[in-house]
Amino acid sequence: ELATKPAIQTQASAESYPGHARGFRDHDPAEIKQTIAAYYAMVSLVDDETARILAALDALGLAEDTLVVFTSDHGEMLGDHELLLKGPMLYEPAVRVPLIMRWPGHLPAGARRDELTQWIDLGPTFLGVAGLPPLPANQGLDLVPLARGDASAQTHGWALCEYRNSGHPYDPPVHLTMLRHGNHKLIVQHGPPATARPRTGELYDLANDPHELHNLWD
Repeated sequence: ELATKPAIQTQASAESYPGHARGFRDHDPAEIKQTIAAYYAMVSLVDDETARILAALDALGLAEDTLVVFTSDHGEMLGDHELLLKGPMLYEPAVRVPLIMRWPGHLPAGARRDELTQWIDLGPTFLGVAGLPPLPANQGLDLVPLARGDASAQTHGWALCEYRNSGHPYDPPVHLTMLRHGNHKLIVQHGPPATARPRTGELYDLANDPHELHNLWD
């Protein structure tokens, strides 16, 4: 599969974190299964501890006065696309993170929304709940109207992700910009003058290729 993807992914498959961690290809199937099991166990632990926080809010009578947002900084490749950990890859397992909002008496329980949202929306959401205006130059949207199901709720209609040779840097550097719009995802791997790497990328039709197996860039 990686033969049709930018070459940096083959490099990351061989060595995670530019050689600071073993790559997918340096693990046998039993080790990959153990990695997945350990990840699920950590997720279960976080779920259990989050439940304790919510129970404490209920017991203290603070639940209806507290907007709780559960999210995550990133996902984990877990062997998908012959990759482990994170880095210069912007597949759904890495960039699609939870966003769960709980505010009894203000937001409907159990409702789901399909619109694209981003972390830049959290700042104005918290300020709006506190009765404060957005910060100057704010680019996000208050998510409470969308979470309530208001027909007039504003949405971006797109989501942007960036990777700027962060964490354990590569040499030459790797810079990616991802745009998700509707059912399509475009990922540009920037080239000169930002880096000596070639300019290339990925394009996926998520309606027909939800697992991002077929790169349509070319």
